[in-house]
Amino acid sequence: MSIQERRCEAEGNCGKEATAGDRWIAGISMIAGAAVGATVMYFCDSHRGKARRAELQQKAGGVARQAGHEVAIKAEDLLNRAKGLVAKADAAFERSEKLIDDDVVAERVRSHMGHLTEHARDIQTEVVGGVVALHGAVSPDKHRQMIDEILKIPGVKGVRDRLAPAGSGRKVPAAS
Repeated sequence: MSIQERRCEAEGNCGKEATAGDRWIAGISMIAGAAVGATVMYFCDSHRGKARRAELQQKAGGVARQAGHEVAIKAEDLLNRAKGLVAKADAAFERSEKLIDDDVVAERVRSHMGHLTEHARDIQTEVVGGVVALHGAVSPDKHRQMIDEILKIPGVKGVRDRLAPAGSGRKVPAAS
């Protein structure tokens, strides 16, 4: 016999505690039963029950389709991110193993400069051994960003900055 049972017998109130717990359970059971009964009556009503069941089925199907669509989108996104990481790792190994042609690097730089400034055609580029020489004028606020972005391009080993601030009136001679 446990300590609680001995104490209960000694105090003489064992029946009262058990009855209070049983009342709690009975009350919860009664509320749950009433809720289940009301739900069954709502969906099994002879006048509107069939329409209510059909509406519930349509809503549940819509929620399931929407959830499936969102899961597919998330899965595709994760797959694309994984492919991107693999491609970056692969490119890092390739960069360390082989030298990229200067013409390819020059085209990459020109292409990327088009995203950085509106006057990319006014900037001349020359690539020798992976080092990019830039000649021309660029706005002062885009100057540092352009150099930093060009250094990130695969195949670029360095940048010779011969850019002049746009509007300074200073002429920078093009490479000969």
